[in-house]
Amino acid sequence: MAYETTDSRENIRIMLDSADKSDQALRDIYAWPDTQTFRLNLLATPDGIVGPDGTSHSLTNPEDRRILRAIRAEADVVIVGAESVRTEGWFLPPHGRLMVLSSTGFLPWDTCPDSTRVFVAPSASAIVHNLAKTETRVLCEGGLETAKLIAERIGFDEIALSTTGDDIPPMLSFLHIQDDFALASQLINSLHQMTFRYWRRAVEGRS
Repeated sequence: MAYETTDSRENIRIMLDSADKSDQALRDIYAWPDTQTFRLNLLATPDGIVGPDGTSHSLTNPEDRRILRAIRAEADVVIVGAESVRTEGWFLPPHGRLMVLSSTGFLPWDTCPDSTRVFVAPSASAIVHNLAKTETRVLCEGGLETAKLIAERIGFDEIALSTTGDDIPPMLSFLHIQDDFALASQLINSLHQMTFRYWRRAVEGRS
């Protein structure tokens, strides 16, 4: 379901604004497949995935957070890196588990709202081995090193990317988006000058 159209008479590309979409419409756009799926969600600028305060908080905005909620709503597992937890705090998914990729397990456990829903994975293979059969909707939220590791060791089936402007930041070249994925939807947000794109893998199987 693509949200980009072309006016053939004037050859003008028309992209729909995310603000015109209801919360349910966004959830329909980002609906999960029935098979096991590893999905990456990232907010990126040409300068990186963290803002001046050293976190993603200074980059995000209400519309980006609304799309994140739509993506997170049905996730069985959310994967983050240990450094993300240390710098940004704990953000457990609405249901299911949070998997923290950490070789040391050194985390701010005293601030964790529910440690029973957290699994510390020392490696990417540990993530795969610990997944239950019913946990098929696996969402990776980074940071960047975590995304690189998952891309290399497991591979992503889908990518949801929020960017300022139209260009894909060069730092994300390791994802091979243009080669391996097909664009499923594209929205803009004129107020915040952001583009929200969603790709599905165009070739069979993960790397």
